[in-house]
Amino acid sequence: MTFDARKVIPSAKPFPFVGLDGETYELPNINTLTGEQSRRLKGGDESVLAEIADPEAYEAIEDMPLGVQAELARAWIEHGGQPGKAASPSSRTRRSKKRSR
Repeated sequence: MTFDARKVIPSAKPFPFVGLDGETYELPNINTLTGEQSRRLKGGDESVLAEIADPEAYEAIEDMPLGVQAELARAWIEHGGQPGKAASPSSRTRRSKKRSR
């Protein structure tokens, strides 16, 4: 069986969010970012958001206080836990058992 990357991207559902103005916006699924965009974003290059978001969505994010932006980022990452749906509670990593002495 051959992996076909083209079949994965369409199943990645966009991430909807409500801005402070009460309007609903969308960001592309975080899993659709290229490796280059991901490295830039992780490195603190916020211009990636301007590239991938609609101008209205980007403006809605820019209007949010920093703490709200951080919560939005966490929710966006969680939403991308699995292509097409948010991460399920069962997908969380389990705590390792303590070694007995």
